[in-house]
Amino acid sequence: MKDSISLLYQVIDMKTTDSRDLRLLCFFASLLSFYVVFSPVLVFSDGYYVRLVYETSKNESFMRSEEVYESGDVKIVTVTAPERFTWVKVKNKWYIGDGTTLYRTYPIKDLLDIATEYVKANQLDISRDGTYKFCEEAFTLEIATINGEIAKIVRKVGNVVTTMYINKFPKQFDIKNLLSKYTLVDKVTIPEEFFKVFSLFLWMNVTEKEGTIKCSGYDMEGSVLELEINKTNGDIKVDGYYLKVIKASEKTLKEIKNALRNS
Repeated sequence: MKDSISLLYQVIDMKTTDSRDLRLLCFFASLLSFYVVFSPVLVFSDGYYVRLVYETSKNESFMRSEEVYESGDVKIVTVTAPERFTWVKVKNKWYIGDGTTLYRTYPIKDLLDIATEYVKANQLDISRDGTYKFCEEAFTLEIATINGEIAKIVRKVGNVVTTMYINKFPKQFDIKNLLSKYTLVDKVTIPEEFFKVFSLFLWMNVTEKEGTIKCSGYDMEGSVLELEINKTNGDIKVDGYYLKVIKASEKTLKEIKNALRNS
């Protein structure tokens, strides 16, 4: 665990013009030290994590801290700083909100999800402790493992670098009880079938404007994937909506068509 904490302290040496970021980093490091020294050894549930995410670009930087409970097909992530909100994954559905009522949304994948899915999809071996770097045309992904666990992930896309520090702690919890504190609103405006296509993204960004939904990101193999959903024209029609493929690899295009074949 000391190795895991030392990874966190490395970020304190990074240049930043925001003193609030530095204070939060020091607080986070102190919090982790407290857990390591004073937490009793308990039966491990599927996963309780405390995470720090730090993102820098040419003109700005920001940082957030997260608390994560994960068990089976349920994941609850509470972002505690700088703003507080919660997102939840239940099976293949995602919800988000800043209170106890969470609303259905597009897939949310954090860096740990991205790293895990990338490794699995490309049949990569990161079983030995160390640092692994994978380079695609549009991005690089660096994964550091300690004691068989992913402890640090760095993703670089253009001039934007996002770093996640992950610390897993022994803690008993009942995931069903935690989930029961939230009301999940399961309403969506687009056909449910399109969510099958969203699962083909390693990660994606979504913008909505004047009735058009644009999804841009990368597929599981790291190739650019861009889609558009509207009500006027496209390649595949589902319940009054059209899916237009802007850019996709030949393999992913076939997977899109197969996902919507019976729609």
